[in-house]
Amino acid sequence: MGRLRLSRGVIVAVAMTGLAASPSMSEDVAAMPPFQPHVDMKTFMEHVLSPAAAIIWSTNGTIIDEKGEHDLSPKTDDDWEKIVSGAATLAEATNALMIPQRALDAQWNDYVNKLAAAADKAYRAAEAHDLKSISEVSDQLDSICAACHRHYGLE
Repeated sequence: MGRLRLSRGVIVAVAMTGLAASPSMSEDVAAMPPFQPHVDMKTFMEHVLSPAAAIIWSTNGTIIDEKGEHDLSPKTDDDWEKIVSGAATLAEATNALMIPQRALDAQWNDYVNKLAAAADKAYRAAEAHDLKSISEVSDQLDSICAACHRHYGLE
């Protein structure tokens, strides 16, 4: 038992020494390379934002074919997990929209912040399997995206 205590003490001492020797948080941030977009905005929208938003939008959907009407709302845990993933992707992708090289003007981050808030709501609602809230957020996302696209002529 004494040996175990000594080992824990040594581990704590080594860990604390490592913390004391590490640079401050602000030095870590200053040493990070600047963020860089890797694809143009059209590609980013097409391959990241639109697919993630489409997953959320599909919860309000219905398909009508020769076999009748088919509700697209989630019914299984796998269905909900797809919505969770889409919402998480959309929420995290908003950070990439705020890379300085992507900001088109002073209003850009206002649109992005609205998108981030709605995506976060969608994520939390999907985690809770709350279809009503997902539907409401889906409508909000549609409005936010449409307003941004109108503002920047991205139709």
